Amino acid sequence: MYTHRSMRLGILTCGAIVALTAGCASPDSRAHVRPPVATAANGVFVRHLRVRVDPAHVKDFESLLKLCVATAKAGPRGTDRSDWLCYREPPGRYWLLSFSDTIDGFARPGRLPRFVQQLGSSKGPDAAAEMSRRLTGIPHEIEWEVVLQQKASWSTVGDMNTATHPKARMMERRIRSGHDAAFDRALAARTAFLADHGYPLPIEGFVTRRGDTERAFQVVFPRDWSAFHGTRSFAAFVRAMPPADQTRYARVKAALMATMSGAEWYDASFAPELSFKAE
Repeated sequence: MYTHRSMRLGILTCGAIVALTAGCASPDSRAHVRPPVATAANGVFVRHLRVRVDPAHVKDFESLLKLCVATAKAGPRGTDRSDWLCYREPPGRYWLLSFSDTIDGFARPGRLPRFVQQLGSSKGPDAAAEMSRRLTGIPHEIEWEVVLQQKASWSTVGDMNTATHPKARMMERRIRSGHDAAFDRALAARTAFLADHGYPLPIEGFVTRRGDTERAFQVVFPRDWSAFHGTRSFAAFVRAMPPADQTRYARVKAALMATMSGAEWYDASFAPELSFKAE
């Protein structure tokens, strides 16, 4: 969620994931199609890996990711699709995001062991074995892997820059069974309302294309957390509207809530030293 910004060329009309470790079911095994939402998406694809690392091994994990970055920089020139972005979600969680113009066009493997091994292989079998060994020694859990596609009507921007907006609040909404089309319209209406009323932060919305397709995502990109949770909070933005607009927003929000079965929020910060941009 997290279109390339300064790290990816072109627009992400997409944010995010996960490679399952051995013994876990593939996310594709539970994927199913929800045409009313999915066919309306028209943007770049994002593969989002969310990893939880044992707190005692956070430094080891970040050291390994820095080695991955150094190895990628030392390797042959890649395309912009070999980029990846990393976000930290305290405590001890990381988002690894890669991008593709097609659903099967990701340049690097999704599964974390293969991702590490592929990078190490560019320096030879010994390097690949050593990087794989280091990953094996780090207690971690892959919490999800999803492939998302950006949806223009759920977004207020077509592109975003990590240099100016390095924070990310990811909103995961669960679509109530049988309410796909109504959810699509309601989220588009809420997004359009915010854009029309000058909401200042970029928003990108994403359809789940692989994974649990009852989950839909929007990502808001703050500049800093203190303002986002303080004087420039979303609640403050709504309170500043004229009363009539506050009433209209309440109706738009209620229409969306009626199509949902739940929601979760996740806050993370861009980690440039753990991210790679192909030159």
